[in-house]
Amino acid sequence: MNSELKILPLGGLGQIGMNMMVLECGEDALLIDCGVMFPDNRFLGVDLVLPDFKYVLDIQDKIKALLLTHAHEDHIGAVPYLLKHLEVPIYGSAFTLALLRHKLTEFQDIRRPRLSVVVPNQHFSFGKFSVEFLEVNHSTLDAMGLAIRTPLGTIIHTGDFKIDETIFHGKKMTLEKFKDYGKKGVFLLMSDSTNVEREGKALQETQIAETLQKICKSIKGKIVFSVFATNIHRIQTMFEIALQLKRKIVLTGRTMETNVGIAFQEGFLPRKLRKCFVEIQHLDHYRDPEIMILCTGSQAEEFSALSRIAMDEHRFVRLQKGDAVILSSRFIPGNEKAISDLLNQCCRLGAEVYYDAVAPVHVSGHAHASELRKMIQTVKPHYFLPIHGEYRHLVHHAKLAATQEIPKKNIFICENGDQIIFKKKNKTAWDIQLNAIDLEAIYVENENPQTLSSDVLRQRKKLSELGVVMVTLVRHAKDRTILEGPLFQTAGLIPERFHQRYFEELEHFVSKHLKPFEKSSRETLQEELRLGVRRFFKQKLGKKTIVFSTVIDAQL
Repeated sequence: MNSELKILPLGGLGQIGMNMMVLECGEDALLIDCGVMFPDNRFLGVDLVLPDFKYVLDIQDKIKALLLTHAHEDHIGAVPYLLKHLEVPIYGSAFTLALLRHKLTEFQDIRRPRLSVVVPNQHFSFGKFSVEFLEVNHSTLDAMGLAIRTPLGTIIHTGDFKIDETIFHGKKMTLEKFKDYGKKGVFLLMSDSTNVEREGKALQETQIAETLQKICKSIKGKIVFSVFATNIHRIQTMFEIALQLKRKIVLTGRTMETNVGIAFQEGFLPRKLRKCFVEIQHLDHYRDPEIMILCTGSQAEEFSALSRIAMDEHRFVRLQKGDAVILSSRFIPGNEKAISDLLNQCCRLGAEVYYDAVAPVHVSGHAHASELRKMIQTVKPHYFLPIHGEYRHLVHHAKLAATQEIPKKNIFICENGDQIIFKKKNKTAWDIQLNAIDLEAIYVENENPQTLSSDVLRQRKKLSELGVVMVTLVRHAKDRTILEGPLFQTAGLIPERFHQRYFEELEHFVSKHLKPFEKSSRETLQEELRLGVRRFFKQKLGKKTIVFSTVIDAQL
């Protein structure tokens, strides 16, 4: 069994988000990340999408640890849901585990795991696996890559990364550790694919800081700055700019308040910056040129702080001429229209708006194509698996890898559920099998936490597109004569002003259709009632609406 290695992605391959991977070797297994995906408008009523945990639960006796690469929700957000079913030790950096620890306090019905804080270059043994955590740069603090030694060879998992060679907040990413592993020989490289379509190299954080400082100096009114609340680097930059410009900082938005509080508590933000703070209820004690507001809502999430500000519905913040809104984040695919509408509304209120398309106020935390090439050249892997991206990203990354002297037969393009099994035949050769495992993502509604099946989502989609008709008929239980009805109610189908006209026609159509079935069993009559109503609206509106029919046999 020592000579067999299984790799199974449960999320993050073929989509952005929901990152999770299983590594198995003999009787030992590791989990890497356990994240959520935020739904787009296809997922009606759904708040979160989680990976399918069935396979993990099937092998739970093998699992030695869950390794977390960094603190973003698409890498740690599903951990509390996993802990409802499984008790597993969790390893991650100080900031990652600080955010996770806070998240776990919101869940009562979970198993409390052992959380182990790791630092760069620290080694751990988990059965047949030996793991070293490697420091990388990303758009949140304390991000890590992984070097995982197995009986078949070393696996490098980059995590989400970019190569920022300038010193920023006391740190810079070097590839020395990756280079060391490359010299020793790397069996498999799994590398972040998110920005593979962007040629060249990402801007440095110092360049973004310079632009933000220049913009903030020019603003005469209040500054509203929105960024992901995990981007503590960028938040610290704004604190330092506020300190220089003698502006007070106000936080609004739950995750912004929480994460900044944790960053100060854990020492990731210097204590001297606390002097910038002002409680939001004291905002009216200051003039607009003395204020900078840091808020959530950069993706135009409904009810977020920035959305409420843009709609002029925030309790404390009002935009007006002379103010500025700075959106320091990318437009996540699927959110473009909502963000555009939000920015338009800010302009209507008189504010200047700054975002990635008009000024360099944001840089991605993901490596561009030239950085991805550099990672491959440094690691020199025998096999290559692109991870973290939509399917086209994986394809482009595979093509990029093929230009770096990796044979095409050694490059895998996998999606969630595609398991790769390596079996060692001799010292230099492996037998490789590909298996597909059926996965069904878990859909969660947070207001009333529960898992939803895909059948429920399909039904919701139908209801939203086709509308619904409810029809009721009452007949005598003994002689089966019609006593009342059919009575109709509709939703999402026809304008209310047309109800009377349609209902008169519908009653005549259905009554004629039901004549041959009046004396039939209740079940038969009920089904014919449903079919008759659906046939009517198919003729009138050209679509088969959803019909719920009820026949009541009254005992008189």
